[in-house]
This record gives sequence, C-alpha cells and structure tokens, in this order.
Amino acid sequence: MSYPATSKPTTSALSNRTRQSISLLINEDHPAYQWAKKQSDSVNAFGHIGTHIDCYTRVPADSHYNTDTVLLDCTQAMPSLDGIEPLELSGKSLVLFTANLESNGYGTPEYGKADTALKNEVLDAILAKQPAFIVIDSYGIGAHGEEHIDFDRRCEENGCFVIENVAFSSEMSDRLIELDILFDASSSSSGKRCEVTAVLKR
Repeated sequence: MSYPATSKPTTSALSNRTRQSISLLINEDHPAYQWAKKQSDSVNAFGHIGTHIDCYTRVPADSHYNTDTVLLDCTQAMPSLDGIEPLELSGKSLVLFTANLESNGYGTPEYGKADTALKNEVLDAILAKQPAFIVIDSYGIGAHGEEHIDFDRRCEENGCFVIENVAFSSEMSDRLIELDILFDASSSSSGKRCEVTAVLKR
C-alpha cells in the first residue's frame, strides 16, 4: 500500500530494519552531466540524468511517499504475462531488478544497449494492477526514443509513475521491504530529481 510519509513503523519494527540510499548521484565530471550541460534545454536535460521520476503529463499528488514493494528478478529476462498475473501491486512500487547499473555502470555504452524494455501487453497487465510506481535500475521500461516516452505517458494516464536509474544491488534483492521516495514536484523539467531510500531487513 502507498501511504503518506508521515506514517511511521513501531520501534520494534524499526529495530529489524535498515535504510540505504539507492539514488544515483552524478558529479560534474560524469559524461552524462557534461552531455546535459551542452543541451539547448539544459534544465530539462539535467532532470533526466541520474535517479529521476518521469512526469510528462502529470505529477504524483504528493512529493513524498512510503510504499510497500514487489521485486521481480529481471536479470535473465524481462517479465512475461505469466510473471505478472499472480502479483498484488495496488498502491505498491514494482521494482524491476535488471542488474544493468550494477553490472555495466551508469551511462556506459553497455548500459544503454541493455534490453530492459517491457512488452506492450506486459505493461498493460502491470498497469491493470494499479501500482503507484515502477522502479528500475536501468534507463527505462521502454526502448530509447518514442517508445520510452510513450510508455511513461501510459503509466501516468493510469496513475503510475516510472523512476529510472536506481542504484539497486543484488545484495538487496531478498531484503527489500519498502521504498521511501522524495522528489521535487516544482521542478520545470519533465524529469524530476528523485531521492529513493530502500528500507531493508537487517
């Protein structure tokens, strides 16, 4: 379930949990930073590097969320319809763990070439289950170009938002409980810088 960030777990629950930032910070020396700096619309470009939430047609109602999570291991292949069918996703963050960032490093040619796109019918099946967010440790859930933006827009039409370039690791995959998500809703860029913290079992 997705709920306002003011809700807090009990002290006993907190003792069994740890928090870890999984936001990707891009410094001025990184090629992605230099690329964004050279763009004619650099403000918009900067919003689309590192960990960010795409908001082409609308933004989430709040700027801070805590969500339960459902994680899918996509290291061998992106999910099929059969893999989506049994999931309970309403109000949750669907985390697609591809290991693209962990294996290839952000912004490398290998990172950009990795195939982490969902099939059309799989995205439709996911959206029918009403997740609050789709979170991925890759450049997006659609192929580069028009499909990338089209998939993000389809999610927004269904009240779901895509968070890209999250620094997730295989060590976290069986320990993830919740995500704490904070972003700047006032940013004029369609890509809005996002701070994502993983709540993990100790």
